[in-house]
Amino acid sequence: MKNYKTIFFDLDGTLIESGPGIVFAIREMMKDLGLPDMQENELSKFVGPPLMTGFSELLGLSGSALNEAIALYRKKYDELGLNVTSAYKGIPELLCELKSRGKKLGVVTSKIQPTAEAHLKRFGLWQYIDYLRGGDPQGIGEKEYLLKLAVSDMLSKDREPAVMVGDRLFDLNAAHVAGMDCIGVLYGYGTSEEIEACKPTYVARSVEELAKLLLT
Repeated sequence: MKNYKTIFFDLDGTLIESGPGIVFAIREMMKDLGLPDMQENELSKFVGPPLMTGFSELLGLSGSALNEAIALYRKKYDELGLNVTSAYKGIPELLCELKSRGKKLGVVTSKIQPTAEAHLKRFGLWQYIDYLRGGDPQGIGEKEYLLKLAVSDMLSKDREPAVMVGDRLFDLNAAHVAGMDCIGVLYGYGTSEEIEACKPTYVARSVEELAKLLLT
């Protein structure tokens, strides 16, 4: 495996297990807005894409109704969702070891910057992160654009070896567009079919497998 000098991580489903908190907050938001409940497998589709994309495509919202839903969701998540969110077992240790080996670590997420930073601090990960690129406050946060900004900020013109690690097609496709290797993780919220269809450079079925890839 290449000796990657810079490693970009997605946040939800890659570093933190945020699905339960996201689903809980969405259910509470839908209840308050009088929207019909959805099955668990449908709700899990909200984990990964930008809020504006997920809410418009999966709930059919637009305009002021879309903005209201995004604002209410964020309120519910900040109040309640964080309580059922955690870092994946082994992630703090992995980031610590990568930093000790001189790796530059970045996080690229559709979550808005303050929320993403709060998550990283809450779970003891912030101390290992060199760079954070969050999404737009309006819910616009296409991963291709965010990773492009991160690459511009973190990588030199010589483009030292770098890799993107993520659990959804948004992460892996963004890496392809950026001309970067990528690792698809199967312990997050993307299906094996989704990950395989993106043709990642490597696949990790667990945090342990991810550690083996990045540390050897």
